Amino acid sequence: MLGSRIAALRRGAGMSQADLAQKLKISPSTVGMYEQNRREPSVEILAQLSRVFGVSIDFLVTGKTASQQEQEAITQLLLQRVDLADGQLSARRVRPFSRQELAVLFAAMLMDS
Repeated sequence: MLGSRIAALRRGAGMSQADLAQKLKISPSTVGMYEQNRREPSVEILAQLSRVFGVSIDFLVTGKTASQQEQEAITQLLLQRVDLADGQLSARRVRPFSRQELAVLFAAMLMDS
């Protein structure tokens, strides 16, 4: 959750809630509310937090780095392509390809290009 990521980043940076509040020009109690998920930071505060901690806003919100998100997107795309290939090839075969056979075929197609 966003609050726990803010708290972990703050502690990792060796900052108190008061230190972070001073950098963000907000009250320490507001920082505490963010960390307890009792209040959501504005987009402007999220941008400031990302600069203070050197992380992306995406990481603050999702907890995932860009490379993790890209990897998930690639995996989803590959699964969609495998499903599409399975549908197209199943119409031509008596026995449908297994997922393992499709994965091998797809890997072979990627190596050729």
